[in-house]
Amino acid sequence: MNPSDQYEVVIQGKPKGPFSLEELRAMNLHPTDFVKPVGHPEFKELRELETLSNQLNVVHQSTAPQYFASLDMRLLSTAIDYFFAFCGYAVLAAIYLGGTANDQTRIPTLIMGLSLVPIFKFIACVILEGSRKQASIGKMLIGVKVTDEQGKPVGYGRALARNLAKLVGVATLGFGFLSGFFDRRQQCLHDKIAGTLVIKDRLI
Repeated sequence: MNPSDQYEVVIQGKPKGPFSLEELRAMNLHPTDFVKPVGHPEFKELRELETLSNQLNVVHQSTAPQYFASLDMRLLSTAIDYFFAFCGYAVLAAIYLGGTANDQTRIPTLIMGLSLVPIFKFIACVILEGSRKQASIGKMLIGVKVTDEQGKPVGYGRALARNLAKLVGVATLGFGFLSGFFDRRQQCLHDKIAGTLVIKDRLI
């Protein structure tokens, strides 16, 4: 059986399974029971899973996000993203050093090349946050993702707007980022501009 056709269910506070779709039908699950396909990172209420709820004759109800990434988690994910962007720059720098013998231009070129690091980070964030992953490398590693205010994927257009809006945070000397401390949903200024949230997996 394909693992994607199997499910885990939280029973008396503990994950049980895997169960097949037919076994789920026999369990008479309630809309608020927590279920997830095998291999998925988090449990959700059955009513939140559109395909599965339809298969089990449960009324589908989308639920607004309730668990938001704290600013320290977001700061850590940003640091990780910059680390990987710098690794990309280091590879290009090594190629450059191996192909030039002009000692006078090496250091100035390498210093100017550091400007590529935030550009690499920007491009990677737009592509990955707008993809089905909904998260940059740093966000994926710590278990958070970018959604719209209903918890749905943002797509590439809004991912681009979100990352461009971070320039406002820079222009306000960091206040746009720190404003998330005072927001119930931890929305920074660029998230409010783009209409996005950074959410974390529900803990069971």
